[in-house]
Amino acid sequence: MQEQSTQVSAAAHVTVPLTAHRIRFTVQAETVIAFHDFKGSALRGAFAGTLRHAFCPEAQRRPLDPLHKALCPACQLLDAEAAGKEHGDIRRPYTIRPPLDDKRVYAPGECFSFEMMLFGDKLTYFPYLVMTVQRMGNESGVGIRTSDGERGRFSIRRVEAVNPLTGDVQTLLAAGSNMVQMPAIPVTHAQVTAAAARLAEALATRNNCLTVRLHTPLRLMQGGHLVDDAGFFPLAKQVVLRVLDLCMQHADGRPDVHLKRDVYPYADTVMQLEDHTTWWDLKGYSGRLARAQALGGMVGSAVYYAENWAPLLPWLVWGEMVQVGKNIVKGCGIYTLEVH
Repeated sequence: MQEQSTQVSAAAHVTVPLTAHRIRFTVQAETVIAFHDFKGSALRGAFAGTLRHAFCPEAQRRPLDPLHKALCPACQLLDAEAAGKEHGDIRRPYTIRPPLDDKRVYAPGECFSFEMMLFGDKLTYFPYLVMTVQRMGNESGVGIRTSDGERGRFSIRRVEAVNPLTGDVQTLLAAGSNMVQMPAIPVTHAQVTAAAARLAEALATRNNCLTVRLHTPLRLMQGGHLVDDAGFFPLAKQVVLRVLDLCMQHADGRPDVHLKRDVYPYADTVMQLEDHTTWWDLKGYSGRLARAQALGGMVGSAVYYAENWAPLLPWLVWGEMVQVGKNIVKGCGIYTLEVH
């Protein structure tokens, strides 16, 4: 009993030195915009190509000069350095969150919204996000090419910062304005722990049954193999590793977390009660790799039970903010937590 109490205390007092800024772009189609089934891949491709073309004068040179990479906003956002073993896997400082509806074609005048996340110290590059999205709409376009060879064009109606944990919304760029405000309502660890505590209280009233709803393909690897079922442990492990790596690479350093003490014992006790997931066999294209890319993963929902969710919920709430699994920059790995 003493050992369990010590473990709970250690997990409960971890401070994650990460901030996450969610930026919502609401745009209006100026020409027909058509997407394939998954909008995230097209949005990320247009964003990355436009950002590099507009702001990286050395884009065609390999290898890139280290000084250039340190100063270039496109390189800082798109070309993360290979992480050393102590720094974990490469974690780029942004993600894309595409529209989650099934609509594939937008006629001129129709609006839609997509979101981007900026993590930690990379907030300084926020103005480049706005300028890049403006150029996406005005110049490069997005989506499937039409018969004239052009992609769909759009104009920005507004840009907002959104904090999903507090409900706060901050206008960053209003329609018709050229004045851009910096985001000032980040998701913080204090807000995450408060949300986790509220969720724990709600779960206690419903037999501690938690639903994890997978909105975009969740593609996880475990032991070098693709995970094709909704087991809880791989999800929890990859969420924690991603948050720790983001802290190390884009914030004030990795918090003092011992996975085999603070996470794994609790993740091992979680029971899967229901599995309503299916595999979305999605294909895409990687400009970086210059080849087709598998984006497929699990979508749907699964229900889990744990006697004690407290040590795990802060990590799972962080996962809602930062996404998890492969192809996150293309919008994969978006999930939400619900009381079953």
